[in-house]
Amino acid sequence: MKKNDKIFLIVFLGIVTFSLLYLFQASYAKYRRQLNANVEARVASWNIKVNNETIINKTTLTNNIVPVIDANTYVKDNVIAPGSTGYFDVIINAEEVDVDFIYTLTSDVAEETPLLDLEFTKYKVNGVEYNYTTEDTITGELTKNTGDVNIRIYFKWNDDPTNQMNNQQDTEYAADENHANTSMKVMINFAQKNSA
Repeated sequence: MKKNDKIFLIVFLGIVTFSLLYLFQASYAKYRRQLNANVEARVASWNIKVNNETIINKTTLTNNIVPVIDANTYVKDNVIAPGSTGYFDVIINAEEVDVDFIYTLTSDVAEETPLLDLEFTKYKVNGVEYNYTTEDTITGELTKNTGDVNIRIYFKWNDDPTNQMNNQQDTEYAADENHANTSMKVMINFAQKNSA
């Protein structure tokens, strides 16, 4: 083989090799491309409101729940005395809540006040009436993005013979200036409903 033929063959093989490497690399590179993308999802809203007050970052409502005391000919309006009855409303709103949830409401008079004869008697959930016992827990479910559920709890200052305080104790309680106001405690827990 001549020297020129060898050079030609080397150059030719070099060009072919270079061309094949280029084509291989170009076609291989199509499978090595990198692509970045963001996946964004909106977080479900958990803006439950109780009596028109949002519960976000709160453990206690800012505003106290104001009870309605039933009118009584012998008692001044909006105060309680032996025999008085009344109610208060807990309104739970789920319009800005994007998940179904369960609420559990418990209430306790005795824990907050030494007025042993103040007791809960019944409750209504959106107008449906239930008897109340001291062991009762009011539980229900709310569907996402729905309106109000109204829980009305009725109470009375028991003046029946079955009461715990006698007339003298009632009088002493009312005469004590530390008892100008009587508290009833309501605790509400909310939990997202889990899918099974």
